[in-house]
This record gives sequence, structure tokens and C-alpha cells, in this order.
Amino acid sequence: MDAWRGTLPVRTPEASRMATASNADPHIESTIVFCASTLGKMAGYALEPSLQRRLHDLCEREEFLGPEEHDERLALVDFTQRRTIESVEAKLALKRLRDSFPEATALP
Repeated sequence: MDAWRGTLPVRTPEASRMATASNADPHIESTIVFCASTLGKMAGYALEPSLQRRLHDLCEREEFLGPEEHDERLALVDFTQRRTIESVEAKLALKRLRDSFPEATALP
């Protein structure tokens, strides 16, 4: 499995060297902080209120929808499911980043 799905971080000599390298190289540390910031935004994603209202409305009237609204409802459900999965994955990746680079104090 890849590093983003289903595995726990493992402390290896390479990981220790990377953690040490982040202290020595400000470019690496700024890259880690930038990645953590981006992951934090993804992890905190919430569906816009207008989309929430629209999805709620379509789901309440599900049995009365025409073909266009039915397709819209399916697309919104798919969209929200994908964003939820991405948010959970971002939270996991951010935790792994924090665990791997505890000395990078600026991580969100």
C-alpha cells in the first residue's frame, strides 16, 4: 500500500535522516510547513451552505425529481462523498507528517 492509504508510519533510518535533514535545511522545513498547511485546508473542508441546502432539498424530494434534478442529486452526493474521503485522508496525512517531523513546530 502507498504512504497515503492504510499503512501506519514506520520509523526507519531514512525517516530519521529526513527528520534531521529538515532541521538542517530551511527549504525542506518550509516545504513541510507548506504541505502541512495545504493538508490542513483539505482536512478542514466543509460543504458550502448553499450546496448543503440544495442537496438537502433534493434528497427530501427524491421520489418526485425529474431526470435533471435526479442527476444533479447523484452528482452532489458523489461530490460530497469524494470531498469527505479526501478530508479524512488529509487528516491522516497531516498526522503522519506531524509524527514524522515533530521538530517542525510550525505545523498546523
